[in-house]
Amino acid sequence: METDSRIAVLHVISGLGLGGAERMLLWSARYHDRDLVKMGVVSLMSGGELADEIRKENVEVHELGQRRGKLSIKPLLRLLAITTQFRPHILQGHMYHSNLLVRIVGAVKRPTIVLSTRHIDHAPPLRRIINGASGFLNDSTLVFSTKVLHEEQRENLFRRSVKLVPYGIEIIDRSEMDDLSEITGEGDRRSLLREEMKIPPEAFVWIAVGRLTKQKGLVHLIDAFSKVSNTSAGSFLIIVGDGEDRRLLEGRAKETGVSSRVHFCGSKTDTARYFAISDAFVLSSLWEGGPLVILEAMAAELPIVSTSVGDVRSMVEEGENGILIEPGDVGQLADAMNKVQAMERSAVRDWGLCGRRKVEEYYDFRCTQRKMEQFYDELVHGQKLTASTVRERGKEG
Repeated sequence: METDSRIAVLHVISGLGLGGAERMLLWSARYHDRDLVKMGVVSLMSGGELADEIRKENVEVHELGQRRGKLSIKPLLRLLAITTQFRPHILQGHMYHSNLLVRIVGAVKRPTIVLSTRHIDHAPPLRRIINGASGFLNDSTLVFSTKVLHEEQRENLFRRSVKLVPYGIEIIDRSEMDDLSEITGEGDRRSLLREEMKIPPEAFVWIAVGRLTKQKGLVHLIDAFSKVSNTSAGSFLIIVGDGEDRRLLEGRAKETGVSSRVHFCGSKTDTARYFAISDAFVLSSLWEGGPLVILEAMAAELPIVSTSVGDVRSMVEEGENGILIEPGDVGQLADAMNKVQAMERSAVRDWGLCGRRKVEEYYDFRCTQRKMEQFYDELVHGQKLTASTVRERGKEG
């Protein structure tokens, strides 16, 4: 019977919605080296827009039916059973709950290597304490930004290794971007979608993408948009995403008198289609790690207005491809949006092209994936001593 010599990596994540960590998992499924890595995915919750997209890449996906934000014994037992069947060399968690769960399972399933993945630096004090205290069950932590790296090093009580791999995104080819504006028998797609949304062809369209939660600062964005000049052709805001604050935000749009110019589109897997009908991207988050959606907007050749959170400052160059403002400052946000809106269209395009060039040069996810795979190989075949090998040697002794 032929043995499988590939590195088996079982990813565990809270859910498979449209967040940045979830999209990175989809891109890993799409671009991983199938001769080197055997990949599986466990979602603590069931459903999510990306579950079937990952399955289309011939990657096994298990959905455990856990409620959001809650850990119980049932998913723990199911994960133990899946781990027994999959036999991973590396059990990789993504974000707080999943990281905690893989540490517990890894303690039972020796000598499986436990790899935590941290995507953001912001966390409540209790989570920081638990993250640090459970670190003795961890072998290593993977991070994608320098800010998150520094936070993890501060909480790393047991001095486990922390690996920084620069993040990236799936970059849509220019030919595919052109397809989004392709001329059809009924007209070009950009105009058709604008017409469907009752947005005039020459209007200036802002787009924001993300979960409708307090973290994203969308209340501030709607307040700022109410202060942005409504151009003669019209000024509109498209919000792509869903979440618990949707009703609150729709009410705020009515209160500020902009509900007819703010479109809540819900969750979409075809975000590129909405980028294609937009003129500029805005991020109003109060905190982030490395918001991949900014890179996706840059790849779509959109200028950026963003709060200076997480690693945004390394992505957006002031006056070159966007403007940075302080989180929660409605006045600054409105002024920045007005400034971009008042620019000549040629200057707006130049900012967009500058962002596209930067993404192509520094943020291709295929490079990110190769570096992660090199790290997997180092963990499995390298000489570095991990917590699991320490446990095994102690058991043998």
